[in-house]
Formats: sequence, C-alpha cells, structure tokens
Amino acid sequence: MGALFVGWDVGAWNCDRNRESRDALCVLEERDGLPAVLGTPWWGNLGSLLVSHRGAALVDQPLRAAGVESAPGQKVTIAIDAALGWPRAMIELATAGKIVAVPDKADSNPYLFRAQDRALFQQGLRPLSAVRDMIGSQSTKGIHFLSAAELSLTSVGVWRRDGTVAIETYPAAASRNTEFESLAAKLMNSVVGKAKSHGDAWQKDVRDAVRCALVARLHHREPQRLQSPGADADAAEGWIWLPA
Repeated sequence: MGALFVGWDVGAWNCDRNRESRDALCVLEERDGLPAVLGTPWWGNLGSLLVSHRGAALVDQPLRAAGVESAPGQKVTIAIDAALGWPRAMIELATAGKIVAVPDKADSNPYLFRAQDRALFQQGLRPLSAVRDMIGSQSTKGIHFLSAAELSLTSVGVWRRDGTVAIETYPAAASRNTEFESLAAKLMNSVVGKAKSHGDAWQKDVRDAVRCALVARLHHREPQRLQSPGADADAAEGWIWLPA
C-alpha cells in the first residue's frame, strides 16, 4: 500500500459561479519509481463537502472526488495552493491594534504580505496577498479544511493527523524548477490525452493541481529537495513549500 499525493488548486467558496476558475484536484501514486495519475483529475467546487464532513471523513472527500478510495492507514500528503497563513503584522493590527512601520513600496508592506511572500518578490515572483488581492476566499477555504479535517500544526508549515499531512505550495513558483516542470508537463499530457474535450480553464487549474501533487510527493519522499523554513520562520504565517 503506497502513499497518495494530492494536489489541490483552491477555488473561491462560490467558485461554481465562476467559469474561469474552480477547485481542481489531482491524485498521484508511485509506479516503478515515477509518479502517475490515479483516478481522474477533478474540477468543480468542494465547498459543500468542506462544510458537511469532519476529520478523516473530510480528508477522504478530495480523493473520492477524483475517483480514488484510500485504504485504512494509507498515508496521504495534500499540497494546497492557497495561503494557509496570514501576515503576522496584519493579525496583530486587527486583534491588538499593534502598528508597524509601513514602507512606500507595496510589495514590502508587512500588513499585506508575509515574510516569505516579500522574499519571493525579490526573486522576481508576484505572489498575491490574502489581505489586498482577491484570494481571501480561497485562503479561508484552505484554512477551514485544516481545521475541519482536525489537522494539527506540528511544525512550521506542516499540519498532520495520523497518516495525513497538509502543506501549502505555490505552483507558479514551483514551475520555475525545470526538472520539476518537465515532469509536470508529462503528467499533464497524459491527463489531457484522456480528456481532450475540456477547455482552457479546466486545463489551467488542473495543471496547477498536478504541480501541487508533485510538491506533495517531494515533501513525502524527498523533503531535502524542498526549501525548508529557517529558524526565523513564523509559524503563524505558515510556509510555502517549493523545490529548492
């Protein structure tokens, strides 16, 4: 019984009203030392499932949506494309009225961006802000899943319950690793070959779900190949797991 690797590209709570972006899921397993798609990638809205299940039963829902049944005790790693933490400065401002210095440059604003987000700007990436941009819905959806699934924060950026692990990732940043993206492209080609009738929006979201699932696989099998949080990483802000 091998481990399962789930990628979840998170849509907004009411994404079933959005023709351009929804929840997308992909499940991978290991076959002869390489990842392979298990079941069928799924595109839709997980919202109703998130509010009607708890604990291990909720963890099973993304798998079943993709046509996969897990065995008792099977290890599952879920990599989620949504902000699973918010800027500490923003949290302390809202809850305690604590203020900090605010630089002129928006990308450096600690109320708007987590420390890791600000570091990614320095690498030429453009992470969105759960505070400023339109991803707050997706963020709360992902955080709701962690709580409803009864996953506990066990280390910076890692939530666990029994054999289930959940982490945050950022597909656009992960895709800059050429070896990683080559593998993602091969998996996506195998998926599209079986589902040519799906449109561009489906392909965009499912491609990100595939990338997320590959990060989940790395976290389970080869965590040393991912950038790990340093000693100064803030557990309240979480961590974005990316290929090193």
